[in-house]
Amino acid sequence: MVRIHRGAAAVTGDNPCNSSRVSGKPLRNVVGRRRERTIREPEDLLSVKSSEIFFLRFLRWITPIHAQCVGSGQNSEQRGSIQLLKSFFSLLPSDFCRDHWRVTLLVGWILGGWIVVGWIPVFSLAGEPIAHISTEIATSNVDSHPYSIVIDDAHQHGYVSICGDVAPFGEAVEDHSAYQVIEFDARTLEVLRTFDVGYYPTDLLLAGSDLWVSCSTISSLFRVDLIRGIVTAVPFSDSSGADIGYPSGLALGWNGEIIVSSNGGSFDGSDENIVILDPLTEEVIQRIEVAGGISTVAALEDGSLLVPVGFPGDDFTAAPELQWIDPNDGQLLDQLVIDVETSDFPAPSDLHILDDQSALLTIFGGSAMVYRIDLNNRTLLMEYPMESSETVQSAVSQGAGGTFLVAEYFAGTVSRYQLDSGERIEILTGGDLPNRICVSGGRVFTTQQGIESISVHGVIGAFIRADLNLDGQLDLADPIRLLEYLFLGTSIECDDSADANDDGTVDLSDGIQILSFLFSQGPPPLYPFPIAGHDLSEDDLDCETTG
Repeated sequence: MVRIHRGAAAVTGDNPCNSSRVSGKPLRNVVGRRRERTIREPEDLLSVKSSEIFFLRFLRWITPIHAQCVGSGQNSEQRGSIQLLKSFFSLLPSDFCRDHWRVTLLVGWILGGWIVVGWIPVFSLAGEPIAHISTEIATSNVDSHPYSIVIDDAHQHGYVSICGDVAPFGEAVEDHSAYQVIEFDARTLEVLRTFDVGYYPTDLLLAGSDLWVSCSTISSLFRVDLIRGIVTAVPFSDSSGADIGYPSGLALGWNGEIIVSSNGGSFDGSDENIVILDPLTEEVIQRIEVAGGISTVAALEDGSLLVPVGFPGDDFTAAPELQWIDPNDGQLLDQLVIDVETSDFPAPSDLHILDDQSALLTIFGGSAMVYRIDLNNRTLLMEYPMESSETVQSAVSQGAGGTFLVAEYFAGTVSRYQLDSGERIEILTGGDLPNRICVSGGRVFTTQQGIESISVHGVIGAFIRADLNLDGQLDLADPIRLLEYLFLGTSIECDDSADANDDGTVDLSDGIQILSFLFSQGPPPLYPFPIAGHDLSEDDLDCETTG
């Protein structure tokens, strides 16, 4: 979790370097690259604004602290840190050193706490969640387990379907299943609104200002007008007028159509397991027969539908298939059999189209592999063995830096693999039955069906704005680190973290904003803060950390 120190740290004794009562951790060096740049001369500081003058005075006032610490018996690292701070003084004009005794006392108190207590790392880069979003519905009498998640990157609003549990055969669905969709702020992680839809909502699709929701218990889609907050049911049926059971996967068509798949096979009496709706008229404009269960579907750039089919031909002994289908007449264009062990009744669970027009496919049961498909040649491109040997993968998504993420359902983890080599490079822990993954804003959001929660992890390169020393917290050490960078030529690993006001440059105004937030109730640093993420603004700064 992220801890923010907003204010001064207390110290014991009159000597701010006295560490006899509080044992601090040694200062951690952060190794980074050194940039070619010019060190500012003292006369360059004479044109700064009054707020910057105050900031420079702040540094000058460290002198009494240093004088008191000399010979006080502090360790070499403490003395070295104080001497490094003192080296700033030679850069500062003496005109900035008037009327400061009150603040000298305050800064001595603050700095003493920093030197004594040290830095306390709280942000783990080893795969632990950096945050959780509770999906608990306070008024619900059933568990509020989440199923699927989507995020509107433009507005940074997220949506998660709350399904609860599957109702056992013969028991009332309302005694087990939930019927809500939660809207949350993907930046602050605050829950904003809750919408009531059908029981056991599964897939979600954003289309303009509408959110479409499939629910496995009813032959209808639910359309959420996100501007007005109004929910309407859009019923659909097969060509005979009968209900189509177990609506599941959703996809956006080439002209804004809503494509719906059914995961029920022919158990509802119909093999018309793909339905295409016109969102303007809310009428069915195409029905396509596909025998088998379909939990996900994709509309490809070549105008075909890519349909992963479980139990093809309604044969539970058959291996899963990928079928390319002409959406105009429903004709099968091509197919690719996925060779897996069929004793566990395997079925495709998720499909993710990559930027290079290949696709990743996961299988729920029967295979400890993730499959990469060449969409142009309609062939199997690569198989990625799961190091955990987990044979149930529930979701897959493209990650940052040439990686992909796969949810290992019963293992309770999300693993990060290299796309080119297939090497596992990280395990994201802290989950329980991870079901769906969404990557947005430098964060990995995973719905956890075993608990009422969405776990949040940082992607590769994630950072906390203003956390220059990358210890997971914002305190006095960070503006000091910024000054070392600006005036002493030291390096920092993450330029973006130093840009506290997100103006695309790293300068003295960033230090002023950090100090103003810490000690004067000023505005906080901009996103990502206080939880790690990516910079949402386009600039020339970058970050070399690993999330």
